[in-house]
Amino acid sequence: MVVENFTGISYESWKETCDMYLSTVTDISLRRSFAMYLQLYPFTRITSVDKTIISSKGFYDNFIKSGAIFHNDSVLKRSNNFILKNNGGFRDAQLLSPLMFLILQAIGVEICKRYRQKRETDENIVAFYAGNFLDHKSLYKSQYQEFSKWNNYYAEEYPYFIKTDLSDYFSNIKFDKLLNLINNNVQAKFTPIQQKTIIDILNYCGDGKFPLVQNSTASSFLATIVYLDIIDVKLGNFIKKLPNIEAYKLIRYVDDLYIWLKPKTESNLNQEYNDIRAEYSSILNSYGLTLNTKKTGLYTGSDIDEKLKWSIYNDVVNEQGNAVEMYLDNKNWTENVNKFITSLFEKKFDSTLTKESFQKVINNSFKSDDIVGISGDEIFKRIIYDHSEYLQDDFVIENMSSLLVRQGISTFYMSPQILTTMVLNTSPGKNKNIAVKSLLNQLFIRNKNQVINRYDIVIALQYLLNTGFSHYDLKEKIINRNEHNLYLYIKKFCCQNFLIDFKKHNDYTHFKIINGDWKKYYLYFNYYVEISKKQYMEAYAYFKTYFDRMTALIAAYKNNKKLNVNKYFKTKQLEKFYKTIIGKNVGKTLEKAGKLRNKNPLVHSSMEMVDWSDWTEIINKMINDLNKILQETLTELKQNL
Repeated sequence: MVVENFTGISYESWKETCDMYLSTVTDISLRRSFAMYLQLYPFTRITSVDKTIISSKGFYDNFIKSGAIFHNDSVLKRSNNFILKNNGGFRDAQLLSPLMFLILQAIGVEICKRYRQKRETDENIVAFYAGNFLDHKSLYKSQYQEFSKWNNYYAEEYPYFIKTDLSDYFSNIKFDKLLNLINNNVQAKFTPIQQKTIIDILNYCGDGKFPLVQNSTASSFLATIVYLDIIDVKLGNFIKKLPNIEAYKLIRYVDDLYIWLKPKTESNLNQEYNDIRAEYSSILNSYGLTLNTKKTGLYTGSDIDEKLKWSIYNDVVNEQGNAVEMYLDNKNWTENVNKFITSLFEKKFDSTLTKESFQKVINNSFKSDDIVGISGDEIFKRIIYDHSEYLQDDFVIENMSSLLVRQGISTFYMSPQILTTMVLNTSPGKNKNIAVKSLLNQLFIRNKNQVINRYDIVIALQYLLNTGFSHYDLKEKIINRNEHNLYLYIKKFCCQNFLIDFKKHNDYTHFKIINGDWKKYYLYFNYYVEISKKQYMEAYAYFKTYFDRMTALIAAYKNNKKLNVNKYFKTKQLEKFYKTIIGKNVGKTLEKAGKLRNKNPLVHSSMEMVDWSDWTEIINKMINDLNKILQETLTELKQNL
């Protein structure tokens, strides 16, 4: 049987993806980085044998190429993720099973190999995204530092820059426009069925929207390199025509675009700024995007963001032995840590603690004039994550505990991940663990009072990430009771090797019966996508066709004959066939299933279903009844093997 690769993913792309994300078994640094993120944490639990299995040609042929991967309940599990924005709000992010995450990345790798950027024809445009498929980089840091380096470099040559931002960028990406951009700029086109499947996978991974998934290089690549490609080119062409612009550079990192400008004459460029902003906004609008005018402005080169300055500085001094580390080592920072905690007390006490004042407290506590270009925020993070020796002080531990007891856990909402890690990195002394106990006590009190919110969940998750998900009560009493789907994700993928759950949901008798029939998997995945969107009419149309094809496959297997779908779609034929296997008459169920399909407006012009008030319940019950017939049949066949 010829197997159609309906995902479009080649084995080479699958292997490269596995090498990028499964190398935690040998790369300690990568494993440590992955352990910081809930989406990537499961990859720290695999073994070298698991990596060999998943990246093998056999696994690819059996599960990826055939589409059998989409018939595994473990792979199709999805949950909300809890990712905070810099402003303290939450991103509408999804948490995917490890294997679905790999599939999403493999699609990105495949498109990257085929796609040719239009912006490459203009040497004035450079775009970076979170990670880099060509360099096999799975994390954002190196690319963001490159982005920062180029901006700092141009700050020396170009007197002005426009900093831009987009509103709700990911949620406004249009799938049809994305598909057209891919089709129009790839060397080797995807087949129509591959195109549909790719969009369906993106849609499913994003729960109906473009997938905003933590550390998804594929999402960032598609959103940056593909979707914004022609937009950058059009904007560059416009700027070229401005009479007072001698030279320009566009430096992009995802939806953040810096436009560097060199005027021909002495000018403040206000007119050019307004023209560029209006043109950029107009181009964006034609792609369903909106310029965030509140975060867009004209600045001089000396105004470049402090973080960008640090990135270029660090890039330079690394060759000289990392001056930042030397600076940290030459001073005892315990006093600064206590100053930070005391300042939080004061801000909280007089009700002036905000996200902005919290950042000022950090900067005032850790910023030093002794070293140029290093922010207080950077020093603070280095201490928390890499220099816990400055937290190993009884006064620090007592102060952190007192802050939690007297001011409550809401102080931690300013920066849940960092402050929780700070508490966990306090260590031995006469007050060992007192701060940790205070943190946990605050969470359990809030849970008892039924006032757990999303910030509390983030704190609990950060605790679990830092402790290998070993705290039973935190998982059961906080996560399970308040976010059950998240709890299931943790239980399946973070508390054990995810390949265990995958194998558990593989029905090898089922695979034997299917015999690599990709069309059956295609139908099932489309049904699953539609049912996940609560599109019940569409879901039933796919499911009934899937049921009929599955019946024909079972018949071919049982009778040792070639597949013949034409014999197994009429009610009488189906009734007779199933009675010979499971020994009971399911004719009434099958008759109702056939009639229900004929009342579906997607199948029949009678459109009777649209007049019903309860078609959702009827469809769900019918799908369950048909699934029960299939399961009883498969069980019977297993016993007779």
